[in-house]
Amino acid sequence: MDDAAKKTALRLFTYGLYVVTVREGADENGFTANWLTQVSFDPPVLAVSVQNDSHSLPIIQRTKIFTVNVLPSGSRELAGLLGKRWDKVPDKLAQVRRHAGPNGCAMLEDSLASLECEMQTTIAAGDSTLVAAQIVGVDIQRDGPPLTMEEAGFRHAG
Repeated sequence: MDDAAKKTALRLFTYGLYVVTVREGADENGFTANWLTQVSFDPPVLAVSVQNDSHSLPIIQRTKIFTVNVLPSGSRELAGLLGKRWDKVPDKLAQVRRHAGPNGCAMLEDSLASLECEMQTTIAAGDSTLVAAQIVGVDIQRDGPPLTMEEAGFRHAG
């Protein structure tokens, strides 16, 4: 396969930017995700790709819960902050306005919506794990367009 052509083709995919939050006891984390999509209407299920070496993946696997926060247009700085690795910025959420949702995971007060999720299954996918989860609760904070990778100026290496 031509690597340059592969990179060009993959960069044509469109993505939103989301913050996934997790909690296990006092250990709370959030990370920026963009490989996320709805995969079922009934029941409502989404899938999110989580890096295998992330701090959050083992928490999701143990607790089976997380929350997806839909970032609004104009929130590039927040997406960038929460996109930093936990080992470099372990207390990222301390800088973010939030409150605990019913499942204990953070709902970001500046997000458009927060979706509480219960993990159903995982699939190994190269350097990431695909987590499929049923949406069990939704909180709409406000109207507006969501932040996209294109607007934020973020790019994948491909």
